Amino acid sequence: MKAKISLLILLFTVVSFSFVNGQLVILSGPEQASYYRFIQDINNVMGTSERDACINQETSGAEYNFNQLIDPKSPYKVAMMQSDLLFFKQALDMRDNTEKTKDIKVILPMANEEIHVVTKATSGLKKLQDLDSSLVAIGTKDQGTYATASLIKDRSKVYWSSRNIHFDQALKDLAMDQIDAFFIIGSAPIEKLDIDPSVLRTEPALVELDDFNGWAKYYDHDTIYTGDYKWLEKDVPTFSIKTVLIVNEAKLTDADRAEITKLVNGIKNNFDVLKKVGHPKWKEIDFNDWSDSDWPMYK
Repeated sequence: MKAKISLLILLFTVVSFSFVNGQLVILSGPEQASYYRFIQDINNVMGTSERDACINQETSGAEYNFNQLIDPKSPYKVAMMQSDLLFFKQALDMRDNTEKTKDIKVILPMANEEIHVVTKATSGLKKLQDLDSSLVAIGTKDQGTYATASLIKDRSKVYWSSRNIHFDQALKDLAMDQIDAFFIIGSAPIEKLDIDPSVLRTEPALVELDDFNGWAKYYDHDTIYTGDYKWLEKDVPTFSIKTVLIVNEAKLTDADRAEITKLVNGIKNNFDVLKKVGHPKWKEIDFNDWSDSDWPMYK
């Protein structure tokens, strides 16, 4: 009898995590990162005092989100993810003869995320090539930043020494000269980098990125502007990655599908408001900037 009760409690817990009070749970990212901010914007605009439009589930990052979506034992079905990581997972499927991405569909294309390589203004590191033989933090394995930085290292053939540490520790280590630079991927301005320069021990700077050895051929040219961060003294060329809202279609119930349709219609109907009061990158989102030729769309 006790075993049956325990099983019922477990089943209730799983259902409650994936679909709470008729609301979809969306895996976003760390609380101060751009994924979390975009989902919170949706709740701020479309939610009410009694009910959010969805459950904004904080996570450790895009890699974690993907692993939860493809795990048949995990209740999670919808998540934010960067597109280069999605394409990388598809390439691994082709290499390993697996089908992890088979049921993944894109619900909506979202904002571009800029590649930030942060260093000290006094480091002498100006371009990606300068990182050769340096100590560079690339995030933890749960984060999309880790995958992107690893791909850049492999494709560019700039062989820095990678440190797998989270952003919060990376910023401290940079200040204490324990590392020379760190990667962080996010839609500028990233809240975690929007730091008052007067409270910093040392002035930060961004490394300029240009394409060589074809490392950036799958990314878009972009710019991080002085207005994005209080401490940034000049516009910095970089590259960006498209963010996508994705779903594991094989996990969906009819109720899930109804909630996704409601969510998508709500986002599109409130798009002008999101552009006014949400993250600045809402102004750059184009929902038509994706098709089945890029990756199959959820329909």
